[in-house]
Order: sequence, then structure tokens, then C-alpha cells
Amino acid sequence: MKKVNKGAEPPKLERYRGLSPSGTWTKCARKAKRRVEIQQFIKNDQGGLCAYCEINLKDTDGERKADFRVEHFHPKSDDSTDHNWHLDWQNLLGCCHGGSEPGVVNASDRHSSPDHSCDVPKGSENWDDVVLNPLHIPHSPILFAFNRTDGAISIDNDNCDQAGVDKIKAQATIDKLRLDSQRLRTLRKPTLEQVNDSIKALLEGGVTIEDARNKLAKGLLKKNNQGQWPRFFSAIRDYLGEAAEQQLIAIGYDG
Repeated sequence: MKKVNKGAEPPKLERYRGLSPSGTWTKCARKAKRRVEIQQFIKNDQGGLCAYCEINLKDTDGERKADFRVEHFHPKSDDSTDHNWHLDWQNLLGCCHGGSEPGVVNASDRHSSPDHSCDVPKGSENWDDVVLNPLHIPHSPILFAFNRTDGAISIDNDNCDQAGVDKIKAQATIDKLRLDSQRLRTLRKPTLEQVNDSIKALLEGGVTIEDARNKLAKGLLKKNNQGQWPRFFSAIRDYLGEAAEQQLIAIGYDG
């Protein structure tokens, strides 16, 4: 999980909420142009990554389902107050299907029932005080560490302390959202292996380890022409260490 910054609210969402302040997300999303605009704004804010596991969100290929859906961090079903969580722009995130949909693009990698993750285990539970909200975590330092040999994720205790982030809540984020599921380990591992192989190739060409890491950080840790971060951004960031942090400072990264 990385920091997510919410940009301007989609005009069509704002307009719908003004006309239907008690409207539901289902009714809001029925109009295709409104739904597509909201989805695109979410994808842009998140740099094309799932707000929880950081896999790249995939559009439909015309035959198979997009690996993307709108997630309400706070359950939209909560009617304990007058607040309408359905249409709260700050409550809308973009997520993958967490391995739960057999008909998604690249399903051979992305479907793994019952090995589900992200918002699937959360369902309609209120986990506001249980897991970290990607909108409310610091952009630096990185809160999680990754193991290249098996793709595992763990909390970075020192960085959590430095950032003043509750380590119990950080660990619960991994556990409750199942970010260390075998499916996600399997998907993250090749990304880390590829970075490692690139470092080896540069070293064999006579480049120093420091220069190799700097070169890769500059090449990888940036948005592409479509405004997308590389998938498993935080895993790459953690592996490249100080070189990654310097690159992110250089590009003004804030989430």
C-alpha cells in the first residue's frame, strides 16, 4: 500500500450528488458516462494501481472483465448518520478484484479463489480503526518491506516508528487485507527478480552497485506516458533503498 492523494472531484459526481444527495452508488454508476468519468479520475489519482495491493488495474479487453472496481473504504451501507458514504469522493478508491473474479483480464494470474485479498475480505465491515487508509498514510518513509526471494510483505518497524504509524494497525493492514497472500507473493516476486537481474547485468557491465541502483530508480520509479506508476511500486522502492528515496525526492513525489 502506498500513499494516495485525491485530486479534484469528478464534475459528474458532484453534479449527481447535488441533484440526488441521498442517491446510492448503484444508481450513480448506472449512467455510463458518469461512471466512466469517476473511474478515470480514480485511476488517475492512484497512478493506475490498486489502492491496496498495488497491482496494475486492467481495463477490459472487450471479452474479459476489467480488473478494477470502485471500493468504498468506509462501508457505504453505514446509515448511522446523515452522511452519505455512497457519494463521498474521499471514500472512493480503485481496487482490483482481489483474485475473486474468474473472468478478468489475465485471469490465469489474477484469479485465485478462495485466495482473496484487498477489499474482498473486508466486504461491508467497518475497518476504519483496524487497517490503514491509503489516503491517510505518509508518502515517506515507506511503511512496508518486501522479500525478493518469495515476494513476501512485512511492516518496516523502524519506518513506522519514524512516521508515527501504529505498527499493530500496519500489521493488521497486511493481515486483514491479505496483502501477503500466496497469489500476491507469486505476482510480486518476478517484479523484484527483474530488478535484481537488471542490477546484475549493470554490474557485469562495470557499473558500480550505487550507480546501478540510481540508474534503475530513475528509470523505474516514475509515471509512464499514461500517468501510471509501475505495478508493485512499493516493492521496487523498498528494494532500491536510498536510490529510490533520492529519485522520489527529485521528482517531487508526494503519493
